[in-house]
Amino acid sequence: MKPTEKMATIPSLQKPDNWKKEPWLLLVVGGPLSVVCASLFSGYLAFSGADKVVAEDYYKQGLMINADLMRDQEARNLKLNAVLHLNADGQINLNLQGEGQLPDSILLSVATSTNDQLVESTHRLPLLKIAPGQYHGTLADVKPSIMHIKLEGGKWRLTDDWHHPLQSDLEIRAVAPTRVE
Repeated sequence: MKPTEKMATIPSLQKPDNWKKEPWLLLVVGGPLSVVCASLFSGYLAFSGADKVVAEDYYKQGLMINADLMRDQEARNLKLNAVLHLNADGQINLNLQGEGQLPDSILLSVATSTNDQLVESTHRLPLLKIAPGQYHGTLADVKPSIMHIKLEGGKWRLTDDWHHPLQSDLEIRAVAPTRVE
C-alpha cells in the first residue's frame, strides 16, 4: 500500500449501553412484573384468611330446614305460649302453656352477641319442670345484650329475640306465618 492511499476505515463498533440502564426495559418488564407480584400477594391473602362461603354440611343444613318448619308447625298445633323471666343473678323462669302433655325438661338455647363485636356465643341448658307449666334453670353468663332464644321440647320449638332481658320479660307465641299478597 502506498502511503498516500487512504485506508478504508472500518467503522468502529460502539460499545452498547448496559441493558440494566435502558429506560424502555423498565416500561416493558416493570409493569407486568408488578402485576404478577400483586396477584401473588392477593392470592396469598385470599387463601390464608378466606372465610368459608358455603358450610361444609350445607346439605344437612338444607334438610334440617324442613324439620325446623315441622317443629314450628307442631308448636302452632299445640298452641304454645311461653313467658321467660331472667333475674340479674342468672335465674331463668319459664311459664309454658299449651294443649297436650308438657315435657319434664325443655332445652333452652341462648345465642348472645354484643353490638360492638361480631362474636356470637351459644349456651344450651335444660330447664327442669318444678310445677305444671313452670320451668327453672340458671344461665351462667348474664349479659344485658340481645339474646336469641330457642325453646325445644319433644317435637316442637319456639324461637324469638329478647331485647333488654334484664329489664323485661319475653313472651313467645306460636303463631301462624302471615301471608303477604
